[in-house]
Amino acid sequence: MNVLPELWARAVRLLANATALLVLAACGPGTGGTGTGPINGAVYFSGAGFTVGAPCALHCGGAELRLENERVELSISCQRFVFTGPWQIDAQGVALLQGTLETTEFANGGEAQTRTVAAEMQLHFSDTRADSSREVVVTVRDAQGNLLVAPRTLEQRPASAADAPGACMSEAR
Repeated sequence: MNVLPELWARAVRLLANATALLVLAACGPGTGGTGTGPINGAVYFSGAGFTVGAPCALHCGGAELRLENERVELSISCQRFVFTGPWQIDAQGVALLQGTLETTEFANGGEAQTRTVAAEMQLHFSDTRADSSREVVVTVRDAQGNLLVAPRTLEQRPASAADAPGACMSEAR
């Protein structure tokens, strides 16, 4: 009669299955695991264009912020900030993202030069979830705290209604 070892093996399997279910449930939506993250799908914010540290004067186009659970990208004429990886919004509606800012500038001869620097983007949402926020204030600073993109309020819009960033053109045009 080997009933006791068989019952013991069944209990161990049951315990292992229950533990696996609890671990997977802990990674569900709203827990910071592999659930829905800070947004559902992609969310777009857009508004008037702006340049490094100051409002845009001419040929600036718009600014577009695209948010996904594993990627955040801000596109402005001649500038692009990119962050990849998981991110979250704190209880005050703020997200801090370490990424890179790519800036394209034109030399006197009209030749494009692109510079990439490490940067931190601060997103201050009007709500604690990006997809339910009507607007977000975007600021980008370098590692020393210098302002690279002035604080700017962008409004949530459907992707089709988002303002496209203006073309990055040389000042000679």
